Amino acid sequence: MRYCSRHRRKRKKDKQKALEKNKYRIIKISKNALREFIYESVIDRQSEFFDISDVTSITSHHDIDFESGDYICLVKSIVGDTDKYIQRLSDKIDLQMLLHNMEDTTPSLYQGNRYKEVTLKEIENMQFRK
Repeated sequence: MRYCSRHRRKRKKDKQKALEKNKYRIIKISKNALREFIYESVIDRQSEFFDISDVTSITSHHDIDFESGDYICLVKSIVGDTDKYIQRLSDKIDLQMLLHNMEDTTPSLYQGNRYKEVTLKEIENMQFRK
């Protein structure tokens, strides 16, 4: 399932309540909710993860393979781009192919050198590798 951050939903803030003694709160979620959680968490921290000062000037695209456990996020500057160009770009980039053909860029999102900066031509070549 592909996901683009430009179509992100707004979340309502819930009131925080104290947890009473001997009470538990449980959250159990489906694959779709887990996917949404992962995507939204990365979007919330994309400034940190991709070393970008102005996240309003980028678009991000995400995909996940629950069988392999692999996740991919691609960000691109949209400065000077039109929505039509961004859509054509999405048609050129096959995140599933990248997800399966690309090596991991980092063992952890919490260390330096997390991402690999590449050109569209390099992405196109990576899509058809293996």
